[in-house]
Parts: sequence; C-alpha cells; structure tokens
Amino acid sequence: MYLHRLELRAIGPYPDLVSIDFAALAASGVFLLEGPTGSGKSTIIDAVVFALYGGLAGSDASSDRLHSQHADPAVEPFVALVFETSAGTYRVRRTPQYDRPKQRGTGTVKQQASVQLFRLTNPSDVAGEPMSSRIPEVGVEIGRIVGLDRAQFLQTVVLPQGEFARFLRSPGEERRKLLQSLFGTQVYDRTADELAARRRAVQAEVDGADDRVRDALNRFAQAAGLDDADETVVPSTVASVRAAADAAAAVRAAAAAAATTAAEHEQAATARATALERRAGLLVRRAALDDDAPAVDAARSTLALGERAARVTAVADGLDAAVLRADESTAAARSLRDRHGVTADADAVVLRRDALTDDLSAVRHLVAVEDGAAARRSAIAGATADAEQIAEQLLERDAALDARPTERARIVEAARTAARTAADSDAAAHEVTRIRSLRADLVARDHAAQRVATAEQSVAAARRSATDALTAERALRERRIAGLAGELGAALTAGDPCPVCGSTAHPSVATPQDDHPTTAAVDAASDATRRADQHLADAASDLAVERAEHQRLVDVVGTVDAPTLDALTAAADERVRAAHDAAALVLQHERQRAEHDTTTGRLQRERNDLDARRTVLTSTALADAERLDTDLGTVAAALERLGALLDERPATLRTAVELLDERLEAYRAVVQADERVAAATRARDDRRAEVDRVLDDQDFADVAAARAGRLDPDSTDRLRALISAAEAERAVVTAGLAEPAVVAAADDSAERLDLDGARAGRQRAAAALDEAVAVAVSAADRADAVDRCATEVTRATRARDETSARSRAVVRLADIANGVTAANPTGITLGTYVLMRRFEDVVAAANDRLRGMLTGRFTLETSDERESGSRARRTGLALAVHDHTTDTVRDPRSLSGGETFTVSLCLALGLADVVQAEAGGVSLGTLFVDEGFGTLDPETLDDVIGQLSRLTAGGRQVGIVSHVEELKQRIPERIAVRRTAAGGSQVTTTV
Repeated sequence: MYLHRLELRAIGPYPDLVSIDFAALAASGVFLLEGPTGSGKSTIIDAVVFALYGGLAGSDASSDRLHSQHADPAVEPFVALVFETSAGTYRVRRTPQYDRPKQRGTGTVKQQASVQLFRLTNPSDVAGEPMSSRIPEVGVEIGRIVGLDRAQFLQTVVLPQGEFARFLRSPGEERRKLLQSLFGTQVYDRTADELAARRRAVQAEVDGADDRVRDALNRFAQAAGLDDADETVVPSTVASVRAAADAAAAVRAAAAAAATTAAEHEQAATARATALERRAGLLVRRAALDDDAPAVDAARSTLALGERAARVTAVADGLDAAVLRADESTAAARSLRDRHGVTADADAVVLRRDALTDDLSAVRHLVAVEDGAAARRSAIAGATADAEQIAEQLLERDAALDARPTERARIVEAARTAARTAADSDAAAHEVTRIRSLRADLVARDHAAQRVATAEQSVAAARRSATDALTAERALRERRIAGLAGELGAALTAGDPCPVCGSTAHPSVATPQDDHPTTAAVDAASDATRRADQHLADAASDLAVERAEHQRLVDVVGTVDAPTLDALTAAADERVRAAHDAAALVLQHERQRAEHDTTTGRLQRERNDLDARRTVLTSTALADAERLDTDLGTVAAALERLGALLDERPATLRTAVELLDERLEAYRAVVQADERVAAATRARDDRRAEVDRVLDDQDFADVAAARAGRLDPDSTDRLRALISAAEAERAVVTAGLAEPAVVAAADDSAERLDLDGARAGRQRAAAALDEAVAVAVSAADRADAVDRCATEVTRATRARDETSARSRAVVRLADIANGVTAANPTGITLGTYVLMRRFEDVVAAANDRLRGMLTGRFTLETSDERESGSRARRTGLALAVHDHTTDTVRDPRSLSGGETFTVSLCLALGLADVVQAEAGGVSLGTLFVDEGFGTLDPETLDDVIGQLSRLTAGGRQVGIVSHVEELKQRIPERIAVRRTAAGGSQVTTTV
C-alpha cells in the first residue's frame, strides 16, 4: 500500500488546512518527519490511521483529541487520504464526532461522525466514483482493499521502537504476552482452554453415562419385580414377562367373545319387542288418515280455484294502474305546452332543443372571459407600476455596488499591514523559548553548584569511613596473626602431627587468647572495607559527574545574570504580544473582508434579481394586454351571434346566455313530458293485452268472475296447512310400516320373547370379561414397562460405550494442547508452540538485517528451554544474543543503548515482514519508523540508514519520525512541524 496525499483541517494542533504530498516526499525513498516534542508529529500518523480505520494509532488515546481546540468551532474537522493498493487507487474522507454551534440560538449540537470512500482513476483524480458513505460498509471495504486490519496496520506500517526494546529485554512470559497481542494467537490459548473444558465435560459425561446405566437397571428391576438386576438377566426376564402377558391376553379375548354373543342376543330380543309395539301404533294412525281423506280432497279443490283467480286479479289490477298513469301524463304534457307557449309537434321541439344546446355550448366558456376582463386590465396596470418601481430600486443598487471596491481596498491594506507585524511571531516565539531555556540553565547551574558541594561532603565522609574501615581490618588481621599459635594449638589433638613441625608429640601447646579474632570477623571487616571503598568510588564518580554538569552549565550561561534575563524576557514577551495582537487583527480584517465580499455578492444578486423581475413584469404586461384584446373581440362576436336568437339585443354575453338557458330548459321539459305520455300509452296497451291472455289461460269468462273466486290470505293459509299435515302424516306411517323390523313383526308375538333371561346372560358374561381384562391389562402393563426399561438399559449402555470411546480422543488432545507431561513430555502448550514458530520467523527475518549492522557482530537465537531465572510454567520463548566477536551468548539486557536500538529495529522490521506474509502477501509501500535514533553513534547510524534504504527497493517509502539534528543533515526530504504563536502548529514540507 502506498500513501499519495494527506489533507486535514481542524485536527489536533492544526487549525488550518494541512496538505502533505507523500508521493513527492518519498521520491528518494526516505523522508523525515521532525519537530519539537508535543508539536504534533504523532497527530499526522493518527490522521492516517483515523482516515483508514476510524481510530487512532495509540490504543489508549481518546478520539476527543482529534477535533482541534485551536480552530473555529464552526469549521468542520476532516481527514482526507489518497492511497493506492493492488486493488486500485482510492480516496477516503472522514470527519470525527464533534460539537458545533447551533444554527439558531446559542449552545452547541453534536455532529455525528461521517465517512466517504471514492475509487479514483489515478492519484490526481479530484472527483472519483463514490463507493459508500456508511461507516460499517466503508470499514469492510478498507479491510478488503488494504488487506490489513487496524492492529496489523499498526504492527507493519508504524513501528513502535520503544515497545520492541522492551520486547527484546523482557523475560519469556512477557514476550509471550506481547507476541500474542501482535499476532493475535490468543485463539490457540482459547482452543487449549476449550479443549480442557471439553475434557472436563466428557469426563462428566462418562460419569453421567455410568449413573444412567445404574438408574436404568434399578428401574428395570422394579418393573420386573426383581430384588436386583444386572445387564445379563435383562433378555431372559423380558421374555418370561412377555409370555405371561400373552397368556392373559388370550383369556381376555375368549371372555370378550362370550360377552359380545350375550349382548347381541339381548339386543335382538329387545328389538323384536320394540318392533311389535311400533307396528300396532302405525296401524292405528293409518286408519285415522283414511277417515279424514274426503275433507282433505275438498280443501285441495278450493285452494286450486283460489290460486287461479289470484293470478287473473293481479294482472287486472296492473291494467287499472296503467290507464290512470296514461291519463295523468297526457294532462300534464298539455298543461306544460300551454304554460311555455309551445305549439309545435314533438319532433320539431327536439330539433329546436338540440340546435340551441349546440349554440350555447360554443360560447358558454366566453362568459368567464367577459367577467374577468376588468380584473385582467387591473393586473396589467399593477404589473406596469411594479416594473417602474423596480427600475428605481435598480438605480439604488447600482449606486451601492459602485462604492464597494473602495471599501474593500481599505480592508485589504489594513490586513496586509497587520500581517507584516504578525510575521515576526515565529522569531519572537523562538526568542522566548531561548530565554526560557537560558533561565532554566541558570537555575540548573545554581542547583548544580549545590549538588557539587553536597557531593564533595559525601566524598569526604566516604573517605573517612573507608580509612576507618581499613584501620579496623588491619588491627584485626594483626591480632589474628599474633594469636595464630594459640589457634593452631587449639586445633591439635593427641597423636595427630603438628601442621608446623610435623611432630606427633606436643609438649607445650599454646592456648588462644580470649579476644582472639575469628576468621568470620576478619572476613566481615574485609567486606566492610570493600563496601566502604566502593561507596567512596561511587561518591567520587558522582562528584565528577556533578562537577562536569556544573561546568557545562557555567559555559552555557556565561556571564548572564537574573536581571539581564528579566529585561530580555520582557522584550521578547512584548514582541510575542505585538505579533499575537497583529495576528488577531489579521483574522479580524480577514473576517471583515469576507463579510464585505459576502455583502457585495448579496447586493449583486439582489440587483440581478430585480433586473430579472423588471424584465419579466414588462414582457408579461405586454403579452397579457394583447391576449385581452383578442379575447374581448371573441366575446363581442359571440354576443352578436346570440343576440340574433332573441327579441331584444342584451347588454352582456352573460345575460344572453342566461335568457337562452331559460328557453332551453323549457324545450327540455316539453320533450321529457312528451316522452312520458308516449311511454304511459304503450304500458296501458301492453297491460290490456296481458289481461286477455290470462283470462284465457285460467279459464275465466271475465275479470269479475275471477274476482269472485279469489280467497283471502287467512283461508289460503288454513287450507294449505290442513293439506300439508295430512300428506306428512301419511308419508311417516307408510315409511314406518315398510321398515324391515316392522314387516317381520307381523309374524311375531310377545309370548315367544324371553327378555329377562337374555339380560341375565349378558350380565354374567360382562362380569367375566371385566375380570379377564383386569388381569390382562396388569400383565400387559408390566410387560410394556419391562420392555421400556430394557430399551432404556440398552440405550444407556450403548451411550456409555460411545461416550467412553469419544472421550478418549478428547482427553488425549486436551492433555497435549495444555502441556500435560503424561501426554506431552515437552510441556509446551499449543499457544506457546504456535508463538515459537512465529517467533522463529521473526528472529530469522531480524537476523537477515542484523548481519548488515554493527559489522555483523550480533545475531539473535531462540530456545525451547526456560530462560534462566524464570519461574514461568511455559517454555519455548527464550531469546539470547550471540556475540560473534567473543563467540559467547549474551543476555539481551547486557546490550548498550545503541546496540539495543539497532537490534530492536531489526526485530521490528522482521516482525513487519512476518505480519505482511501472515496477511496474505500484502504489499507495504509506506513505512514509518518511530523515535530512537538519538542513541546511535555516526557509524551505527550510517548502518541503520543504509538498512532502511534497502527497504526502499521497489519503490517503498520509509518515513523516519525523529528530532535528531544529524538526521536533518542526512535526509533532505522532510515534514517539519512547528508550533505557532496562536498555540497551534503548522506543517512545512521540503522536497
């Protein structure tokens, strides 16, 4: 991935727009990002990380630091980054969440974060193709395009040197934690923990399976009625219980058959008795129907005559109503013609109505035109007056615009004057910084003088202590030498040779004195002397250091004293204040110029709007006047045409239309009345013909005869009810006598039926069946319970065997992954094993670079053993430095500061290579290396710069973040960050 261009505004210490062209900076491969501590170097790297991933480079950094406290609160903070990968060229623009002033009223409102992602045809494409503006979607797309997540990006693009120096010197357990955070191998530890949990789970499953087998055997024994049972007796017990249940079922089947036969015999006897009684009742009901048959036939004849007469009278009543309607419509039509004076026949009236309708339809819309003529004349006059008034306003706007350039020139000149004064801000700030540093050195010189005096006193005290300790040691040694004969005599025993003369006879053995010093006392005095000497050496060393520091400060301060510094400070502060005030005036004049330009633009827009309105009003008034003249001519022609149809010419078109509308309504009323007369006449004739036809069909001589035979509704309902009841009763009796049981009862008698005997037999068979069912059900339930329990025993046994077989693999795998010695003699856990392989790759990549630095003196080595002095349980992450000059293996903590930085840098670069490979071979075209170059001597610095230059092969860009002065001389391409007088920072790019 290559960075092309970064733009940011209102971010961190940068209130104004900052633009950095990485492509131009990295033309030679290496560029420098330098500036004082706290000036904002890290903010540039934070901006790159924020643009890509929406977060900062530091894991503990707050996103609140993004919005600049030095920028105008109304200015939108943003970061825009143009970058290129193998997937193409893209631009991402992000804004953080910030508080902006409300558009109305006071206070602030929270503006939510936003993001936009564009695909570009080339790095200079300013438009691009929008891809997404949703934060989650852009996050997914960035991960796909770059090929790295945020953690991997920070491990490979921004190399934190300090962290790797700690990594180099840390013990194996701390190194493990750091590698886990870099490679994200916690998943393997979680896998081992999960396997351990599963081991415990499967062991619990095995125990549970054994418990379930025991519970199933206990339930089986209880169901089978046994005192105890094991897996061997289950099949035979199931067979014996099932045989007893089958025998009881056979007895129940025989009893059920006997009970069914007895019940069927009782039901047959009962059915025969019921059929005898039903046949006797039906015969009685049929005799009663035969007696009522003549009356029912007479009712049918009377009802048929009444129905025929009703059909005739209904049609006759319709004829009477039609005759009445025909007479009424004829009289109404005659009266309407007389009232409107219409004497023409019906066809002539229809023609007049149609002609008048066409004439009115052709001119009716012109009535509205005639009515709106006055309003249109008034509107035209108003538009003309408005155009004249706007012309006067245009003259006023032109006069105001002519005076604007002079005022703007005054504001610009004032801004230039203030800017020249504000340009001294950097020099004034540097002078203030120099004076403050000089004051600090003056105070430090006084303190150093005090420390020198204190150190001299400490050296004198340490010298006295060393002299006293040496004197005490010498006195002890002299006393011990003087009493050495007594010490030797005390060690002699009878018969042993003398260590001095060799004789076994000891005639006069010397005895030790009471205050003779022991060896331990002499050794203690010797140790005290060495400690005193060491203390004296340390005090002398401290004194030399303090004297050197004091002399350095004396050389730096020179002859400057506090009053002189006060005067210099006052003068520098005055310069800073003047520059600051001038900068404020510049901002004030810039705002005035912006407001002046805004007002000028507003006046110009108002002038243009007025001119456009005047033009529109003038042209519209002329067009409306022409259309009005045309419309009034059309109205006059229509009035002339309608006036010819009236006796007197009306004054307006509306009056003519209203008079002719009245005539048209009269014509329409007459035509409708004529149509009603014709329809009523046709209906009357149709009714008369229908009456004649119905009289013939119903066999009546005339309507009067039919009216005489019609029945009233009550008589009709009574006759119909009588006939329906008789027919229903006869159908019921006939169907009943036709039933097979009733027909068979004709040959049966009550004396041949024994109902009591049949009932007693059925009761005896039912009692026997109940007893057999109870025995059979009990036996079947026991057999079913035994079968279920046997199935549970089989299932539990199978599950126990399967669980045991499955658990063996899980237990072994968990023991291997967690380094249990019985299964894994090395004691290396799964997570440590993975880290060891990754660690070996990192060390190999680091050694490739380390061989080209420090004259190839050092290489790194790994070991599977625990580090010396480490009490950690895990093994395999030990790290040592092989010194080829002495052919010895050294502890990394024994390296000097420069050696530590060089080895740490190689480790960081090696890790970047490994992480790049882990990410699928992602091309890392841009790399930032953090601080640490100040610890290197010139020769080693050359080696490091050369090694970093090797990284630029193939177009790779390397940015060095440092404030080391020598790097400024070595690397011409740089990004310089400097503080401003207003408190923010500014960026200067040197290519």
